[in-house]
Amino acid sequence: MKQKKRTYTLFLIIHLLITATLAQAGNEWYNSLPDSSRALIRQKAHVVLHLENLSTGFADSLILKNIPVALYAERQPNSIQLNRIRELIRRQQVLPVIIQNTRDDQFTGTHGLVFIKSGDYDLVYCSHLKNDALTDSLFSFNELTFVIPWQRNENDASTFYRIWQRSGKMPNFIEPGKNNAANLIHIVDSLNSIPKIYGVVKTDKGRLTEVYWKGRPNCKTLGYFCFPLGNNETETFIPYKPGYRFSPDIIHDAPGNRKYMKEFKAIPLNKDFGLTDHFIFDNQVLDPPRNNKKEIINNGVKFIHDRERGNCAWFPGRAYIDAGLQSAPALRPDFSITAWVKPLHEDENNSIIGKGKDFVLKLQYGVPTYTMQGIKDYRSLHAKVPVNQWSFIALVHSSYESRISFFLNGKLTDQIRLIAPYTESDYTLVIGSNLWEEFFNGYIDDIKIWSRELNEDEIRLEYISSLNDERSPVYTVLIYGLAPVLALIAVLLLIRLRKKRSRRKKHKKNMTVPSSVPANKTNANGKEKIVFFGGLKVINSEGTDVSRKFSPRLKQLFVLIFLYSSEGMKGITTQKLSGILWPGMSPQEAKNTRGTNIQNLKAALASCSGIKLTFRDKLWFIEPGENCWSDYHEISDRLSFFENRQLSPVILEKELPGLLGILKQGTMLPNMSESWLDPYISKINDRIIELGIRLFPMLEPQKNAALLDELAGVVSLYDPLNEPALKIKLNLFTMQGKLSLARSEYDHFAKLYQELYQEPYPTDFRSMIQEETNSVK
Repeated sequence: MKQKKRTYTLFLIIHLLITATLAQAGNEWYNSLPDSSRALIRQKAHVVLHLENLSTGFADSLILKNIPVALYAERQPNSIQLNRIRELIRRQQVLPVIIQNTRDDQFTGTHGLVFIKSGDYDLVYCSHLKNDALTDSLFSFNELTFVIPWQRNENDASTFYRIWQRSGKMPNFIEPGKNNAANLIHIVDSLNSIPKIYGVVKTDKGRLTEVYWKGRPNCKTLGYFCFPLGNNETETFIPYKPGYRFSPDIIHDAPGNRKYMKEFKAIPLNKDFGLTDHFIFDNQVLDPPRNNKKEIINNGVKFIHDRERGNCAWFPGRAYIDAGLQSAPALRPDFSITAWVKPLHEDENNSIIGKGKDFVLKLQYGVPTYTMQGIKDYRSLHAKVPVNQWSFIALVHSSYESRISFFLNGKLTDQIRLIAPYTESDYTLVIGSNLWEEFFNGYIDDIKIWSRELNEDEIRLEYISSLNDERSPVYTVLIYGLAPVLALIAVLLLIRLRKKRSRRKKHKKNMTVPSSVPANKTNANGKEKIVFFGGLKVINSEGTDVSRKFSPRLKQLFVLIFLYSSEGMKGITTQKLSGILWPGMSPQEAKNTRGTNIQNLKAALASCSGIKLTFRDKLWFIEPGENCWSDYHEISDRLSFFENRQLSPVILEKELPGLLGILKQGTMLPNMSESWLDPYISKINDRIIELGIRLFPMLEPQKNAALLDELAGVVSLYDPLNEPALKIKLNLFTMQGKLSLARSEYDHFAKLYQELYQEPYPTDFRSMIQEETNSVK
């Protein structure tokens, strides 16, 4: 409890400092502010006042009752209005100004204004709220919302509250209607007093668009989210978007953590994640994911070699394929299907796949059609599959939205809401026919089925990648005709590569990875080091950690410039450097402070011959020499090695210990908590966690117990609530008969889970141990 109070006090101090900084600084544009400052406006409702209304009794009431105000400026304010604006700033500290047909330099003598362009917010009319739903097209990637009330009197905040609920965006600016000016004070005050949960959903590349929320129908957010909280103290928030998983995947609202911004990290799923079936037609029918070749029944289907697709299946009339008993669980409840088809006739019912009475995917006179018995035919009216020509078709079913989506050649053609929900069945999958014996007439190739909803990008990439499998005559001529030329080029490149290797032999000896980095001791190999993992260390060739002389600001300066000098980036501009580290300072103050800190940093690095702070081409960057080693670069390179090649247990046993040896030192810069650093830490953490999850099934517990335990320990270090890592540890302890250690590991995990989610971990120890014991058997 004391820790929570200290944390909450710290939050209030930071909040006040940000507010004071904004108030004392010069005028700013909203989009140029850091996120923590934009949030002060984004998380609040304001009454919109036009310049001519500044001196009215209504404006006096707003000021008297401390109601947040935003200005709408269509022209340059006069001197009287400027005085009134200064009075508002003194009371409100930060005053948003929506600029319309005027410029920011026309507000002379003011400080603490935040200018917002008309294109920086979504304009919503209360009349758009119909049947308790909003039109999706109203909302864009903008963070702010401007709401126009009905022309009639609004007696309460319910309409604005519902807009907030349905959009995941708080109504930031509300303009008084003809009759509701008096009530607007009560409405805005009510909205600002409602408890809320807010945060962001993002990937490594930025905010994630079109995120749905389970349990909140028709709600879709675009990166930032903000939801009002009711009296229900058990509300949970679960983001959903096809093609992604989220970490964490659920957040439980609790009064103690409402003051903190929530962050969901979206991680793209592997393209084959959830792939349950992949039917390959190569002189026989194969379905490698199920490995049920003996179960599959071929009734009259022939196999031919096509000039474009290579080997494929020919369905001559009344022929079909029964996919066997193992196909019964397919198509439940979310699913995606892709297939290459080449119909020979434009028949009424050319069935591609059938399963029981409630699923048929067919071509109806060339139009992709999904049929449910007794309900209706859902037809993709904007797509037509031609005869005697290969086409790539896809069907995606979303149980969350009760919707199907049709695709043709990688492009979305139609999205249709289902009248009745799709019903699963235990019937086997039939290819080329269905329950009503509507046989396919033509050729089919490369059918894939996923037990999840693929998004538009995944369907498009699947289409592109399957195009590369084509074997057209032109393709064959190019490959075989260029083969001798390619072989000659390969020989020349090999000779050149060998020469380079001989020249780099000396450098290669210096590329070994130390298991730990010595501090304040003689450096055995004389190599200078920049260490981020486990805490910042900058070690010169004599083994001295010069970073111990760094002030907190010098640490920030060094790390910021270093990161902007890495991974293809060429450095950071003076303006950006000042904006990140010294926001709100006047240009002259920022210049003086920046110059002093840069000189101090150069002096601290003077003993490091291989680590130079350089300014060139208007960019600041860290220029490491050949004698300088960085664990950040080393880890990034080693992660790329594992991510970009086919792995085997032999490679893992040889290469993985080196990576784990560095990662065990600790997380990246654990003692630094700057917001600009978060994306770098999140990106490297996600790569480490994703790699660990990928490698877990490749290591055998019996043969690679020590390496598997070390890998699980590293994943848990970077994600303390990682369930796959917990299961690996419990599995290993169970195999070794160390049930007390298993219990201790489980209890520690469950405690962390309880602290974060404010609810018990759902799986008890006995059940988890039993599950792991069964998996070992």
